[in-house]
Amino acid sequence: MILYIARHGQTDYNVQDRVCGVSEGILTDYGREQAKALGEKIRQVHIDKVYVSPLKRAIETAELALMGTGLDYEIEPRLIEHNFGECEGVLRLDPTFQFAKRNLGVKQPGGDSFLQLCHRAYGLIEDMRDKHPDESVLFVCHGTLGRAMRTYFVDMSNDDIYEYNMENCELLRFEVNLKQS
Repeated sequence: MILYIARHGQTDYNVQDRVCGVSEGILTDYGREQAKALGEKIRQVHIDKVYVSPLKRAIETAELALMGTGLDYEIEPRLIEHNFGECEGVLRLDPTFQFAKRNLGVKQPGGDSFLQLCHRAYGLIEDMRDKHPDESVLFVCHGTLGRAMRTYFVDMSNDDIYEYNMENCELLRFEVNLKQS
């Protein structure tokens, strides 16, 4: 399976440098432009199936990106972003948020740890690999979830994970082998 992973377009939370997570951020005008540009990237590759996070910012991004492609999408609940609990809406430099972000096994207060997110992400990748072994699949999702999925394919130190940022409407490509796990 070929797996493409795209992050949603810029949101109001991104502009304010706030933690969004499972909160409903709203795409900015620039975020909508990014989604349309993502559509141009998607037209350059072959996609068989599209799965989208249930959060509105990802759905709107997918709808804008897929316009004119003939592709439809399916909502996949496991593509929802990391639950940052009490840190939802805080500034990204908030010490509580930063502590949990740097310490991958520490749960965000009232939310999940990055390791829990990886568990969900890895299971989803392997389920899709089994369901679509010879197809190209696109996930339209979120930055922290994209970071977690990237660790499935790329060896990353804790510092690498902490520092890695998936850009809005960035499109990643990975090959998922049947023997990989």
